[in-house]
Amino acid sequence: MMPPNDLTAEALSRGALPGRGYAIARRISQILHPVPLGIVSIFIVGVLGSDNRIQGLWWALVCALIHVVPPTIFFNIRLHQGAYSDDDISIRSQRNELYLFGMLNVTIGTLILWLLNAPLPLLAMLVSVAVMNLISFFINLFWKISIHSASIGSCATLASIYLPALGGICWIAAVVLGWARLRTRNHTLMQVIAGISLAVVCVLVVYRLFGLI
Repeated sequence: MMPPNDLTAEALSRGALPGRGYAIARRISQILHPVPLGIVSIFIVGVLGSDNRIQGLWWALVCALIHVVPPTIFFNIRLHQGAYSDDDISIRSQRNELYLFGMLNVTIGTLILWLLNAPLPLLAMLVSVAVMNLISFFINLFWKISIHSASIGSCATLASIYLPALGGICWIAAVVLGWARLRTRNHTLMQVIAGISLAVVCVLVVYRLFGLI
């Protein structure tokens, strides 16, 4: 059974309310976390965006190893070092170094995949991630945008491009995740909307520039 209350002092300080709803919202936030959503996005593009599904699967695996593993290791090391208040990095100023590491990682990784002649859809997706991270970094200097929402927004947009039925499911998940971020008081409604909107614009603009839509 899910514990009714796992609020930390930090969560209480931002106005989170105890109860089963909070526990459910936390669980949703953990399941629909940017890391697994990033992996899902990579495999959607790698497999559905390729004429050769097996080859696309292998490219997606390589892409995931390059772009997901290093930031995840960095995040967990810094979290255990006490650099972040919690696993949501609820304090805005603590997010800056993760944005910078993410931008460096995606830039180097995209260059490596380009040199390896990776499929164009995967490169376009990574460029959209790089642009989204850069804009989010500058926004984060004065306002906290929801990266959970940006991640699900990017995933849902990509899914909609390749398989509309899957995209519809992802958009339903986006609404559920948006509620979760509001319930835990990690974000305001505008921060959730901003995260989703930024992701949609970045994906669509970059895909259009790459001639993929």
